[in-house]
Amino acid sequence: MSLMVEKLAYLKKLRHLTSEDISRLSGVPLGTLNKILSGQTKNPAVGPMDRITRVLRVPIRYLLDDELPPECWVTANSQDGVILLSPEEVRLLLELRRMEPRRRRTAGIMLSLMSAACVKSIGTVAVKRTFCYTIGSSAALPLRSILIPEVDAASREADFAVLLNDASMEPVYSPGSVLLCNQRPPDAQEYGVYLLNQQVLLRRLYRRRGVTRLLAPSLAFPDLQVKQEDHLECLGAITGQARGCRWEQIS
Repeated sequence: MSLMVEKLAYLKKLRHLTSEDISRLSGVPLGTLNKILSGQTKNPAVGPMDRITRVLRVPIRYLLDDELPPECWVTANSQDGVILLSPEEVRLLLELRRMEPRRRRTAGIMLSLMSAACVKSIGTVAVKRTFCYTIGSSAALPLRSILIPEVDAASREADFAVLLNDASMEPVYSPGSVLLCNQRPPDAQEYGVYLLNQQVLLRRLYRRRGVTRLLAPSLAFPDLQVKQEDHLECLGAITGQARGCRWEQIS
């Protein structure tokens, strides 16, 4: 079986279409279509193939390019044709589609900033650009670009940072600290960044006997019990504190 025939069979199953459906929707005679689907026609004409791919909702290059695997059905339009998307890219694309327009524009600005060239060092120390989210204050800018010196493993591996503007992490971290975060679930002894409904919190997750709580190191901040109807999402683990970082000036 040729790869093109394998892709056609894959797409038929994916789109829940029969040969009769494809023939009817594309206008390609069923006999001609069956010869293409079975591989009997080795070099099908461009016209019928163009109409078939329109029904199957894929670029014609997907069928003709043996470098593209059958599972590569998620595509984006570009001058070059098919763009392979990884599972992570698909997840981000779906999240982007769910955003309201204002947040979508903000995400686009973030992507542009992260893609742009930045300062490579502060003095003799290499730095990385990432984003820092402000926790515990509605007055400050919620999201800012920051340059973090890569002085240890935590700073080198950080995916994002948070600026702590409340006392919830005392005595572990004081207000004003920039905390390094890795985009992974924290272990049992680590504190993490959690989204509880619409609130971003720095807490340690505690689960026992069917009860889930978010615990702060400061006794001034009571434990938060997570109810069944609550939306709880872990955004990452806190891995350390940034030193010598600078806010990036965006013109």
